[in-house]
Amino acid sequence: MDSTPSLLGAESLTGHPVDETPEIPLAAISASGDDVINPATTLVSSKRPSTYCGLVSQAGKSPGRKRDRDNLLVADTNERALKRQKLGTSDVSGDASLTERLNALLCCVVCLNLSKFSMYQCRRGHLMCADCFNHLLADGRLRDQFSTCPSCRVDISYDTVVRNLCVEDVIYELPSECRYCSKEFPNKSMYRHEREECEKRPTHCKYSRVGCQWLGPRIMAPEHESKCACLNKSAEEIVNDLGTSDTKADKEKKIFNAFFNLLSHENMAFIELRFKPLRTNEFPHKLFFETSRFSAFNLEWIVKTTVNNNEREPYHSSQRVITYQLILKTKIYVSMDMDFFAGKGPYSTIRMFPQMYKYTFTEYNTTSDWNDLSLVDSDEVNRLLANYDFNIRFFMFLGEKQYTLQN
Repeated sequence: MDSTPSLLGAESLTGHPVDETPEIPLAAISASGDDVINPATTLVSSKRPSTYCGLVSQAGKSPGRKRDRDNLLVADTNERALKRQKLGTSDVSGDASLTERLNALLCCVVCLNLSKFSMYQCRRGHLMCADCFNHLLADGRLRDQFSTCPSCRVDISYDTVVRNLCVEDVIYELPSECRYCSKEFPNKSMYRHEREECEKRPTHCKYSRVGCQWLGPRIMAPEHESKCACLNKSAEEIVNDLGTSDTKADKEKKIFNAFFNLLSHENMAFIELRFKPLRTNEFPHKLFFETSRFSAFNLEWIVKTTVNNNEREPYHSSQRVITYQLILKTKIYVSMDMDFFAGKGPYSTIRMFPQMYKYTFTEYNTTSDWNDLSLVDSDEVNRLLANYDFNIRFFMFLGEKQYTLQN
């Protein structure tokens, strides 16, 4: 049988007439019927030669492959409908401006927003922003299921998706509106504009140290400062306000100094810990992470983490936290006070604010309370859960002197 590819009559593989073009090419089928990864989601004009239409081998029309093509057609149609809805027109190539059309074509298929960071695509070319991609992987991990693309349902993982650098470069060049002054600037310069250049960015009064609570556009700051009520305060009131500010600064300095005192403490240990995923025996089988046994101060320990404080179905919650507890596995007969905290490991990009905790271990109390791992937000939790395992650097302090950090 002749295996030379031929046109599918009057329609291409994606269901469009040969003289029309879909809004965004998401995938193609090779002559053998296998999927071909679209290396970059490319933009096309409303007309193009018919030789660019989908091709398929006459020998590859098996029922299984036909079902796969039908499923892909339905997924692509649904995605185009969502993006047309975002655009607010019945057709992406209608009256909308070029910028709006590009925004609709290049947005994430999950949140329908343009990402200013990484953009990933599945094997069939559907785009996902980094936050949504990590959220999908985290949901799959919590459900103990394979994560799938929300458009075409192919499996997604760090091994099967790729970053679409072409789309990222286009997004960086697209204009977006400043949230303060409503002027348009390229995405690549928007961060600097909003933080340093925008005349309407929020600014505190320069007399904030002496009690002024004003917060307004920077362009209005000189006018406010010339009439600020703090200018009429008495010397005694100003001294009291400065004393309050100094008290707050002293408290922060105390925490800073106590932290360094602990680092110079005689009995200190820090360990690189690797957390491996496990599941509980009871149904539903909830995900938790646990380290292997490690030695510190001639005693055996493990660290255990859980998601959302052992919530029954954490994948139903968009707000997520990871908590951990320190468990002593060696028998002791005298109580001992332990200060400890978890920090990110070498080469880690996870954002966290380490917080010190304290617990007194005894013969009968060998498990600490659940403590927050102190990741900055739920997106960081999803990034951590998206990996098979993760590493942290764990610090422990024990000795005759006890240093307590006051929050």
